Amino acid sequence: TTLNIAMLGLAAARGIGSTLAKRAPAAFCPYSVSFQCRLPGAAASRWKGTEIARPLLRAFSNSSGAAAAAETPVVGGGLVTPGWEKTVGLWLVGTCGMLYSMIAIGGYTRLSGSGLSMTDWRIQGRRLPFSDEAWQKEFEEYKKYPEYQRLHNGSMDLSEFKQIYFVEWFHRMWGRTVGVLFAVPLAYFGVRRVLRVKFAAGLVGLFGLGLSQAFVGWWMVRSGLDPPEKHTPTLGHNQRPRVSPYRLASHWTAALTIYSGCVWYSLSLLRPSPAQVHRCAEAISAATRLRRLAVPVTACVAVTLLSGPFVAGNDAGRAYNTWPKMLDDWIPPEWLQAVSAPISHWRAFFEDTAVVQFDHRTLAYASVLGSLGLSAYSTQLPLAPAAAAAVRFLPLAVGAQLCLGVATLMLYVPIELGVAHQAGGVAVLTTLLFLMHTLRTPMLPIKML
Repeated sequence: TTLNIAMLGLAAARGIGSTLAKRAPAAFCPYSVSFQCRLPGAAASRWKGTEIARPLLRAFSNSSGAAAAAETPVVGGGLVTPGWEKTVGLWLVGTCGMLYSMIAIGGYTRLSGSGLSMTDWRIQGRRLPFSDEAWQKEFEEYKKYPEYQRLHNGSMDLSEFKQIYFVEWFHRMWGRTVGVLFAVPLAYFGVRRVLRVKFAAGLVGLFGLGLSQAFVGWWMVRSGLDPPEKHTPTLGHNQRPRVSPYRLASHWTAALTIYSGCVWYSLSLLRPSPAQVHRCAEAISAATRLRRLAVPVTACVAVTLLSGPFVAGNDAGRAYNTWPKMLDDWIPPEWLQAVSAPISHWRAFFEDTAVVQFDHRTLAYASVLGSLGLSAYSTQLPLAPAAAAAVRFLPLAVGAQLCLGVATLMLYVPIELGVAHQAGGVAVLTTLLFLMHTLRTPMLPIKML
């Protein structure tokens, strides 16, 4: 009896110690934990043959196997059936690429003045007009709306109309193509039961948001067919016809949300797990501290990105084409007037050319400074190599975007630079997502046994 009790205690200690040694990070367990119990051969043989020894040995054998299985990292974070991580991840990377191109094409459509050339919308799409009569019919419809009447009346011929019409048609059809190339593989993976339930629900949500983008896009375009005074009354009469900046911002925000979801999921499938990136307690602590500071920097950059549509929607980039001053002022008087009574002048923050542009400039400066500060702080932390590399990319991306924005402004928004600046904003967002994904930390497996 005494021997059984002693062996039971030692075996339990050995099992608990081994489990803790396996599960705790290396920095918490710098020494291997090993409990050994040796008895003379005859005594050991007699003990192993007792009734209490046999189930005890089986239990610890099974628990050791389960612990070893639990320690095996789940590739893809358990989002898909094992073995499908790369396939699903590459599909999402391809989707990200198509979404990126869709956003760039949208920028070209707006900057080339093509977005209001199609005056109706059908969810199933339509082919290009196939005869001169059909083209002339579309042109006559376009003539009924403010853009032609105020900007092109008598100065645009049918061949010029065909060019802008094709750009808008291609933008719409490319969006439908992206939707199909997302929906068909999603359905296939769903039928094959490749996707875990929570992951599948997230992808279906992204598809639903993408489907709503078609309606939001038409809702945005429809605003451009109204007199512009209806949507931006503070700018007075005889405004240049354009879509509502509020609706443009909604369309842009939804597009970035879909893109962000696809990027995040693809990184989760294709990149190492947090436990593989941050391999010791010091790295985990450093990543946690850096992530706390990265959140406000990320928020600042995100607000900068979301302020862009108000610059674009008000054509604010075609005014105050000087830098670093705005003409002769460091701070435009319109902005001082707006902040002096923000409740009564709230529209100025979204519609006034000087205020909108100054806000965008200020947010861009804050984003650069925040990114530089975050990168400098990271040099003082014992980060994992992957995290240290990721944080170095952010100030480079944000700084390059700032320089591109200044060049675009001073050159009076040429189409090529305008599209590049919009695509650069998405590149900055991608860098942010990569950084925040890399700074995820593993959950410390603290269990009471």
